[in-house]
Amino acid sequence: MPKEGHITFEELNVNFGYSTFEGSLFLYSEEENKFRQEFRKFVKNEVEPLADRIDREENFDLIHSILKKMGKKGYLSLAFPEEIGGGGKGLVYRTIIGEELTAISYATAVTYGASCALYAMPIIHYGTQEQYEKFLKPIMNGEKIGAIAMTEPGAGCDVVGGMRCSAKRSEDGYVINGEKRFITNGSKASHLLLYVITNPSVKANEGISAFIFPTDTEGYEVVKDYELLGRRGSKNSHLAFHDCWVPEHCLLGEENKGFNILMSGLDGERVFATSQYMGIARSAFEVALKYSAQRMQFKRAIREFEGVSFKLAEMYANIEAARLLDLRAARMIDADRKATKEAAIAKFFTADMAVKTCTEALQILGGIGYTKEYPLERYFRDVKIGQISAGSSEIMRFLTQRELFREIGE
Repeated sequence: MPKEGHITFEELNVNFGYSTFEGSLFLYSEEENKFRQEFRKFVKNEVEPLADRIDREENFDLIHSILKKMGKKGYLSLAFPEEIGGGGKGLVYRTIIGEELTAISYATAVTYGASCALYAMPIIHYGTQEQYEKFLKPIMNGEKIGAIAMTEPGAGCDVVGGMRCSAKRSEDGYVINGEKRFITNGSKASHLLLYVITNPSVKANEGISAFIFPTDTEGYEVVKDYELLGRRGSKNSHLAFHDCWVPEHCLLGEENKGFNILMSGLDGERVFATSQYMGIARSAFEVALKYSAQRMQFKRAIREFEGVSFKLAEMYANIEAARLLDLRAARMIDADRKATKEAAIAKFFTADMAVKTCTEALQILGGIGYTKEYPLERYFRDVKIGQISAGSSEIMRFLTQRELFREIGE
């Protein structure tokens, strides 16, 4: 029943996922739907009770404890090949994990993604059996954390052309010097998937190599962890490398062929990131939907006012449109089809949509939405990064139009 006065979040009793999932059953297979329900139960029991503390205390240890539980359940390695001990599932399953985790804790989801997708998947595709055993097994069970290190102080969107971190041959290995910044999991990772220049005399995309870098290497420095607007609890770090020697077996793939490794994972990264934005938008929408049915003003539930109800209708439609875009791109990648355009469209549409949805949801709750009594202020802080990380919304629009003109031969 609608209520006069203040409604606490506990009284609202939102059942996260109730509204958008049921209408999307036919988009997924029976097996995929069954897995979502299983994983949602895990998130409800293991993540939801900790989500507020993770954010308020900026507590990475709680995130790591969740990843260890995910590892024991086989969730961390679900998309890894069966021959190395994984679940043999594809990107669609990873998007389900991304959506459901982020619906409750974006900080946990981004930590999982950086370790089990961005770090792990290139090693799976380009690594050796020895590298699987040494560098992947500890990630699969959650005992160790991985990270990908691309961005530098002078290399953001122009990560290839602006890269300065370098490696030079020395004895039976390489000596690495330079910096990386905005590295998710950086200060907590046992290993980095590190991209560096190994041949500065050629075009940048012809002189990059990828290394699996142990963070206990002498000369490695965590300069600092950034204080973040959102995703608090996750770690985002500035790193430095001072004459760091690594052996040859740390080279992933071939020397100077790292550009192909880097590019091979970007579409999948964007599709996974899109699922995260969808999860946070979904939760914001669900809080606003239920609140609007219970909050009374002018002797009516506020859902009866078009200024509120039309917002909710548009929010829901956009979330479902985002789901279709992301699922299309994920299924294309699972079918080994190129999906650069589709991944870019899904990412910029959903990132922009999620920011708008969180803004509108907070507007519907009004003053109470601006307080810490509701999680909306956390969603509002968390969601903005989606328009910046994993390729900005502007870069995604550039990629979309570039692919369109390539298709018509212009």
